[in-house]
Amino acid sequence: MDKNQSNLKKKIDDAMVNSASKQKKSFENNDPFSETKLEDKVNQKKKNKPLILFGSICLILGIVGISLANTATVDESETAKNALQNKMSTGVSAGVILLSSDENIGAQDYTITHSSSEKDTKIWVWDYAAEDGDYVQVLVDGKAISEPFMIKHKPKVFTVPSVGTIQVKGIKDGGGGITYAVRYELNGTSYFNSAPEGEFNTYELVK
Repeated sequence: MDKNQSNLKKKIDDAMVNSASKQKKSFENNDPFSETKLEDKVNQKKKNKPLILFGSICLILGIVGISLANTATVDESETAKNALQNKMSTGVSAGVILLSSDENIGAQDYTITHSSSEKDTKIWVWDYAAEDGDYVQVLVDGKAISEPFMIKHKPKVFTVPSVGTIQVKGIKDGGGGITYAVRYELNGTSYFNSAPEGEFNTYELVK
């Protein structure tokens, strides 16, 4: 073999080695089961594991929080039972829960005679049964002092005149009737009522 043939053979051998090396690299890059790829996937899973665990914990806490928020403790004392039967009470506090689900106890108007010397007084409005999407609106002397709002177990507070006509209007029935309670600061009495959609319960405050 002369020198030219020897150089040609060497070039061919080098070309074949380079080609094989390129094919191997290409195969490793495209092969999902190559050692490099598998190692990358394992490392990526290790990096993602804390994030997945954190996300799962947040989801569980969220579900538990929603469940606890929707769980109301019904007052089963004799005072609470009498309040529901009489539809009014001075012995229960604002925010008391008397029923676990709505029951239409009938709409009723009241005249509240008091001796308060205050010009204004506070009222508390809340849902004493199930929080199921009931909406009401508060009016004073025929004028709305609030936008329609969803009644919840947590009382919503308003300031109203101590003399005048207070009305609670039923706006939207979330199911089972719009059942609500209103407590008046001036006589320390809570009234339990129902307000059909589009109708009013009237509380006439007089001295």
